[in-house]
Amino acid sequence: MDQPPPMPETAGSPPTQSDGSGQGRIADPGTPKAARLAWVILLIALPVVVIFQQLSAHATPDTEPDQIAAPTGDNVEVSTRLGARASFALGQGGASFQQEVDDAATTPLQRFRAAISAGEIIGPEEAADRLDGIIDDLRLAADEFYPADDANAQARRGQLIEDAELLRPVYAELAESEDARAAELLDAEALEGLKTRHGFFGELVAIAGLSKNDAKRVELLDGALVPLVFLGLFIGVVGLAVLLGVALGITALVLVGMGSVKFTMPRPAPGGSVYLESAVLFVVCFALLQIVQGLAALLGETALMIAGMLALPAQWLLLLVPLWPLLRGTGWQRLRDDLGLRAGKGVLVEIVAGVAGYLALLPLVLAGMALMFVLLAVQQQLFPGDGDAMAPTNPILELVRTLDPVLLIMLFTLATIWAPLCEELVFRGALFRHMRARLALPVAAVLSAMVFGLMHGYAALQLIPVTILGFNFAMIRAWRGSLIGPIVAHALNNAVVLGLLFALAFVLYG
Repeated sequence: MDQPPPMPETAGSPPTQSDGSGQGRIADPGTPKAARLAWVILLIALPVVVIFQQLSAHATPDTEPDQIAAPTGDNVEVSTRLGARASFALGQGGASFQQEVDDAATTPLQRFRAAISAGEIIGPEEAADRLDGIIDDLRLAADEFYPADDANAQARRGQLIEDAELLRPVYAELAESEDARAAELLDAEALEGLKTRHGFFGELVAIAGLSKNDAKRVELLDGALVPLVFLGLFIGVVGLAVLLGVALGITALVLVGMGSVKFTMPRPAPGGSVYLESAVLFVVCFALLQIVQGLAALLGETALMIAGMLALPAQWLLLLVPLWPLLRGTGWQRLRDDLGLRAGKGVLVEIVAGVAGYLALLPLVLAGMALMFVLLAVQQQLFPGDGDAMAPTNPILELVRTLDPVLLIMLFTLATIWAPLCEELVFRGALFRHMRARLALPVAAVLSAMVFGLMHGYAALQLIPVTILGFNFAMIRAWRGSLIGPIVAHALNNAVVLGLLFALAFVLYG
């Protein structure tokens, strides 16, 4: 059979190259020189993004160094909120919830707050007994938590002793008298101080001794029943999905080993640069957004607010970045084919394949999460943090905590529409494709996933499951050829995570 003539050597269509298998491979548009320049720019811009993202992930709200800060969602606060509101809604289960609080309390400050939790969930006598032991321990001034040469730490220790000594007789009185009320045993200034320093735990002190039907208790703890039911159902569905994913993953491994699963993504010949340029342009634009917001933060709250309002539409404009090859002479039809914007065996089939691929590779993500928690525990043992300091904030969690419907809709839209479209076009459509021309499939998938992970604003160890997700999306792209599968898998993952966060937020704060 006659072979088709070779393609002409033009800037938009590089020549056919052979991979040694007898099949022609077409190099991407662009030149090796442009690719080298793009790599240099990427190696400059990516660290800028990583630095700003890590600064954001580890940022702490301003507070005086000698003052105890209110909690911002550590495990003790979350477990206490869940236990107090669930016990109020269900009327039972307090002991098991309190055990979770106690397991999370590792510092004197957390143990103090766990005592307040016990006063609400178990009873005031339990709180009084615990406060006795905490006061004794604090007077020892253990250097592990309050170094003797650290004046700020000693000031916080002194404040915590004062708070414990203030509440110990209050809970003792509540245990002895059914008519006692903490709000009546404390003056208003002392109560407000507890709320300022201990947040939700100060609120629990304020309702200690009030009846179940008291308006103040109802206002603080009611409203969790429906979200609890929804959360339980949601967790049940996710659990079934994990079991299905394990079964699909094992099946996929067997089929790959038998050679029944083929990776259908066309592998380009080395030499082009335009898709690498697209990925680099995205990273540069993202870095510029980070720099603008960082400069705005230095100028004050007004500038930061304006920058934040402009950042959202600017982020949506990044959807135009994958069109960069059009300006470099690539035709629209070729751009679509190269990025994987084709239906493959049909849109519905590709959607199902995306869901199946996501579930089959989900055990890898769970393994990554397990590794992350192990490393976090090791890190905490080797480098214990300051238990009195306000914990670093996570932007997504802070938005979810507000329960503002407009913000939640904006966040959900960004996570389930913008991120799957833009990030898949850039990282799996463009960057992974460029790397695949030069590297073996697993290597290209891992390296592109690492760049994908580093673009996210989480603490370093929390990037492990994100990077594994990027690897999974790349493997789905290699398997199907079409980008529909990775887009669907990405959207499904973000929808599940946000759905779980939303449900938990309404249980804790609704």
